[in-house]
Amino acid sequence: MLGPYSSNPRVGAVCVKNGIVVGTGYHRGTGSAHAEVEALAVAGDRATDADLYVSLEPCSHFGRTPPCTQAIIEAGIRRVIYAQADPSDEAGGGAEVLMASGCEVIGEIEAERSASVNREWNHRMRTGVPFVTWKFAQSLDGRVAAKLGERTAISGSQSQEFNHDLRSRVGAVLVGTQTFMVDQPSLSARESDGSLKDCQPLRVVMGLRDLAPAGFLHLATRDPNIALLTLAKLGVNHVLLEGGPTLAAAFIHADCINEVISITAPITLGAGPRSLPTHAPLMRLVGVTSTFTMGSDLIQIGVLDSAVGL
Repeated sequence: MLGPYSSNPRVGAVCVKNGIVVGTGYHRGTGSAHAEVEALAVAGDRATDADLYVSLEPCSHFGRTPPCTQAIIEAGIRRVIYAQADPSDEAGGGAEVLMASGCEVIGEIEAERSASVNREWNHRMRTGVPFVTWKFAQSLDGRVAAKLGERTAISGSQSQEFNHDLRSRVGAVLVGTQTFMVDQPSLSARESDGSLKDCQPLRVVMGLRDLAPAGFLHLATRDPNIALLTLAKLGVNHVLLEGGPTLAAAFIHADCINEVISITAPITLGAGPRSLPTHAPLMRLVGVTSTFTMGSDLIQIGVLDSAVGL
């Protein structure tokens, strides 16, 4: 288990001595003990001369908690094996600190698999902005509403449950002021019985209209880059874009979309706005990474060139 989604990476650690697991741990969220520290606490005195396996290179900086490298050295660990190198400027370099102390270090073991667990965090560390997933529901004829300015239910109940689960796994859900005014969305993540899920995203409205929605963050800008930089400063790794065609087109023009999730329902509307305006630029997916059905709806997920390897 690697812990919940938060501004921090998801990390797991296992302490092994003489072929026997003597301690395990994982990072449970911002402000809590790191995986290595938790595993070492479980191991206790048995950590001396043991091996420590970690999914991410141990950090070497003082943040809300002391550096993991310090705890590893003090515990007497003889060897550290980590999967992915830490890409952040702030916490990277832990391997060098450990080796300088005399600890043997082996890195980049299953690095690609480890990186995929923290895809969105890695993206923010390398680019300075959150990973953006554009999700939209459309009819068979590519419409997102029966007419402009009218709220239209398109996807089925199972797809809606899928969407609520997706919301619970992102840092923020973002819509434009037009969508907010027309649909009055809660943007919360809910269970099938209507109760709130344990993990809730930051709810964000973006646009220049004078709004002061309670419980929402209002970003008074039309520039996707400014919006994403603001959210990055708040520690948001993953943004779910749920706005209408105009907002989606703005993010595409700014080259700020990394992943697309389309939900196509078996209905036709005949009129109304399309998922993108006709003047929107061409957007080419590297490939559809997943295709499946939820009830009678078809869901397709694909990433863009810029998202490969992040």
